[in-house]
Amino acid sequence: MAKQLARGFTLIEAIAVILILGIILAGVAVFMQKPVQGYVSATARARLADTADTALRRIGRDIRLALPNSVRVDASGLFVEFIPIKTGGRYVQNDACFSTGCTSVTTQGDILTNVTITTGSDLVAIYNQYNNSGNDCSAATGIYSAYCGHGLAVLTAATGAGTTSDTLSFANTIFVPPGGSPTRRVFIVAASPVTYACDAGAGTLWRISGYARQASQPVSLASGVLSGASSKVPLATNVTCPVIVAGTTPPRFSYAGGAAERNSLLSAWITLSSQGETVSLLHQIHVDNTP
Repeated sequence: MAKQLARGFTLIEAIAVILILGIILAGVAVFMQKPVQGYVSATARARLADTADTALRRIGRDIRLALPNSVRVDASGLFVEFIPIKTGGRYVQNDACFSTGCTSVTTQGDILTNVTITTGSDLVAIYNQYNNSGNDCSAATGIYSAYCGHGLAVLTAATGAGTTSDTLSFANTIFVPPGGSPTRRVFIVAASPVTYACDAGAGTLWRISGYARQASQPVSLASGVLSGASSKVPLATNVTCPVIVAGTTPPRFSYAGGAAERNSLLSAWITLSSQGETVSLLHQIHVDNTP
């Protein structure tokens, strides 16, 4: 019986195959690199855009529910503050509320159903625009009056939910002006304002609430009422908050018209950066300041 010879690869043949495969894979990698990088970049940009869009929509939803004449933006453009409305409607005229004082107003229709009201802290607001623009809480006319308590009364009771009218009770209050609100509008607002702050140090956009109203807008995260706020929630991270230089870099928040105008426009920019990708979005929000 003939003896069979063993067969296999020589070392030279194995090395040659490895070299050929390496050349083929290197060629494939050159062609695959750009599509893979494009996919990774597109995924990163999509994630950043989604985060930025969600944050701006949240800001827009909140601002549209702000008490008229309460939206304010600081000089740096990194802080925007407002007083949120819980519910509102129209009230039945009561001249005593604007002359000798009253302890309650009656609404035209039900405004309390499906709303969580906190008596003892929530506020009744009627025609809140009487204060000086210097924000020192004097009696002169001006803007941002709600931060000084003008046009506000602490809600002590709210009854009538589910009926054709509600009664909002409070301690004896004289609202101004003598004629009351021309549109007979009344709001129930939260006791605490809300601030959106672009934090350059942490690269974070914060939503801050649970702090006391201040005549002047708080603009420090490290000290003052914002540092002790009961709620500080990150809305977005990897946020760029550049130093504002006039004519070169737009502010994060800009308020065209301001509280002095009946119709104003809040512009909110947000810039997010991650994995070498940067996304900037702009959202503009109409603000109705008719009290």
